[in-house]
Amino acid sequence: MLRYTHAIQRRSTALKTGRRKTATSVPGLALAFLAMVAATVAMPLAAAGQNGKLDPISAADLLQQARKNREVFTKDFQGFRSKLTVRMDGKAHHGTCLFRVPGTLEIALNGGKAPSVVQAAVRNMLMHRVPSSTAVTTEARYGEPDAHSLGRQVLLEDKYQSTYRIKDRQILEVDRKLSDFRRVLTVLETRKTASGRYLPRHVFAVVFDNDSGSVREAWTYITRFQEVGGDYLPHSRHVLRTGKGRNSTLLIEWHDIELLEEANDG
Repeated sequence: MLRYTHAIQRRSTALKTGRRKTATSVPGLALAFLAMVAATVAMPLAAAGQNGKLDPISAADLLQQARKNREVFTKDFQGFRSKLTVRMDGKAHHGTCLFRVPGTLEIALNGGKAPSVVQAAVRNMLMHRVPSSTAVTTEARYGEPDAHSLGRQVLLEDKYQSTYRIKDRQILEVDRKLSDFRRVLTVLETRKTASGRYLPRHVFAVVFDNDSGSVREAWTYITRFQEVGGDYLPHSRHVLRTGKGRNSTLLIEWHDIELLEEANDG
């Protein structure tokens, strides 16, 4: 919530019309001068933080805090199996889903292997939930201070020239440059879990061409979750894709989820 503060000029009731002599001592002039110098020196420091506030922690620490604040699978989570309904471009398909940590995914639809677009939409979501290191292993620094709605900018000196936007200990934007394209992921809505951490619920993704700067493709991901045995598992994922001269829609729904007791269960 933005707050606007209006400056109010206060007049002292002690002021009277007419000329009045004011005596200023040498120590008083010296203190005034020092105050002006101190204010001038402090201005660049204040600008180091967003909204004129000094950044209390380093850029690396801010990014690490945000990574730790993501909701991930619990340490005892082994995976799950479920029934699956997939609605793709107006056609309904039925099948099963099996996921085992750290990353085994098997999806069958209509008795055969699921299309790659379905595999990718499910794998991308689940793999972001598998616990991983939150350490920042490359140099990180703050970007120029601004009033961006997605929060403070953090830049990494990695091979992707990654740029993050972080607000309320949540990563709300990731911008990465690859060999011939640039991908920007923007989190538009999150869900707070029982642990106080967050889950991305609505994500907008854009791929830009590095040479022309034009948009190649764009996706919208809307994900709903259900709590099963202390973990947040997928309830549905809606994917809308625009690119290559056409629009496509994909809705994936999970039913009758059963938790795996062992990693090799299934």
